[in-house]
Amino acid sequence: MSFAKLIGRFKDGLCEQRASSSSEHDPLRLATAAVLLEIGYADGEFSPAEDGDLAGFLQRAFALSGDVARELIAAAAEIRAKTIDHFALTSFIRKNAPLDQRIEIVRTMWRMVYSDGRLTDYENYLVRKLADLLGLEHHVMIDAKVSVLREMGLTT
Repeated sequence: MSFAKLIGRFKDGLCEQRASSSSEHDPLRLATAAVLLEIGYADGEFSPAEDGDLAGFLQRAFALSGDVARELIAAAAEIRAKTIDHFALTSFIRKNAPLDQRIEIVRTMWRMVYSDGRLTDYENYLVRKLADLLGLEHHVMIDAKVSVLREMGLTT
């Protein structure tokens, strides 16, 4: 199922559930939150530190309040529960987000996977795969990783 169809179905269901609510989520924000949420669950557990990294990124990147960022994460969780199509989500982001924002998304991925102090093989694979799907060259993805490791005091 394409991301556009998934968003359409999600919005239809959301409209039925919240007929009185006027808040709808921008598809770029929703796709970004869904991809980052997938990274958060890559090791089988979405930790409070990962949740904080995700919410903080959404607030900074999209100038959202804490409450709106939490609503966006909840909406992304509903999409993730139904299906996760890495290609459709990253393709949408790639077409609609500038390079610097895509690099910051990958930096946030690295922050999230290292938030517990360890990197699983699957987390490493998934960040690399998603960075590639977001159109980042390998050296840009590695630069983002090294930058985050230095920022966290976990030099390589």
